[in-house]
Amino acid sequence: MTQSAEGPSAATPTGARHDVGVDEMFFSTTDAKGVIEQANSVFVRMSRHPRQELVGAPHNIIRHPAMPGGALKLMWDTLAAGLPFCAYVDNLAADGSTYGVFATITPLGDGYLSVRSRPFQGALHDAAFSLYAQVRPEELRLREEGATAHDAAVAGASRLGELLAAAGFPSYEEFVWTALPAEVESRLASSAGIPERPEATGQLAGMLDAARGIDVELRRWASGLDDLQSVASRLLLAAPQLRETMQRNQETAELIRDGEVGERFASAGVYLRVWADMAPEVGALVGNLLDQLGELRRSCAETRFRIALAVLHNTTVGQFVVELADGLPGAEEARPAIGDLCQALEEGMALTRQRADLNVSLAASAADQIASIRDLLELPQSMIRQWLAKADRAAAPFAQVADAVSAQVERTQADMDLLTELADQCRRIAVPLDVTRVDALVAVLADLAGPKAPGGGRRYLSSTDGSS
Repeated sequence: MTQSAEGPSAATPTGARHDVGVDEMFFSTTDAKGVIEQANSVFVRMSRHPRQELVGAPHNIIRHPAMPGGALKLMWDTLAAGLPFCAYVDNLAADGSTYGVFATITPLGDGYLSVRSRPFQGALHDAAFSLYAQVRPEELRLREEGATAHDAAVAGASRLGELLAAAGFPSYEEFVWTALPAEVESRLASSAGIPERPEATGQLAGMLDAARGIDVELRRWASGLDDLQSVASRLLLAAPQLRETMQRNQETAELIRDGEVGERFASAGVYLRVWADMAPEVGALVGNLLDQLGELRRSCAETRFRIALAVLHNTTVGQFVVELADGLPGAEEARPAIGDLCQALEEGMALTRQRADLNVSLAASAADQIASIRDLLELPQSMIRQWLAKADRAAAPFAQVADAVSAQVERTQADMDLLTELADQCRRIAVPLDVTRVDALVAVLADLAGPKAPGGGRRYLSSTDGSS
């Protein structure tokens, strides 16, 4: 993490690689300029730099030269907006070997907190690096032609955005909304999770209990949100079908009203006119509905991202507490990190609740819009049905016309029934989060982590914690 897009690397790549373990969690904090302040034992071991060489150095001491400056530009732009950032990254160790991580970086106070772990989502990882492989040569070419590192990084970031859009992600933000939850779920499936330590006492025992309780609640939140996101996606697919149906209704009505066919069905003119005139109005309402549903889907994706980030931070707290309880070498170096993670967890939970409340509002608004569309269609649909019931079906060419109109009426009804069913599901699923237990557990975790440091910032776990 450094603001320089082309910071110097301390080593030359050798082509060798070493892997990150399933349960290994990197941790570091930096100041606002990306200078390392804390580094846990996993970071020290995997980077193969001595701790004294890491602390006080810019985070780009581990930057791999194959990583595009555009990715770092995206990172700093995201962090400057006060948002967390995630990426698949290859880092370079002091001996020239490469190790790959999935990195998350979160603004915290006047600096940044980073948690990194083994990548699990091979398809997403490969997709990201295929983009890097296209962008980095373009940046190097620009540098050879005299561009500054900053200008090359700006061009690289723009090119990454274009490639992401071509891959189906309108923005890098949408990519990480997909990647982080997928990575966290895969990691939870591959890991033993937060272990129990019956022998732990004092602060450490209390923190482990709280972390495991938070984990249970966050997974429950994620499950409910997955259901809501699924319904929102189905609504997004179903709504355009109604707009297409209304267009066909209009075309069918106008065909019947015109010429000789219209003369044979003059009695139905008023019904067909209402049916046809309703189509543009409903089409406009469906357009508004699609905008609302798109916002709901994006909001759900961001909420899921926030929950996944909280799960990651909470899991890292649990791992560090276990290291302390087990008395592992270097565990004491993670002690200050627990306070930082607790602070990030508190702030993340507050943002998650805000986003979840927005989901409830958006889902209710979409359901109301669907109900309004249904009310508008009810009268013309009823009128057409009455006409079909009373008309002389034996009169030529009534059969063909009646079949066409009847099919459109039933198609409209089927579309509305589906939208109404999905809207009802949205209302049932989109309920405010029950935060009582999570708030209590996060408060326990934060209290046990220790008081905030002078100046507003981070908590530090006392060394008198029952770990001996």
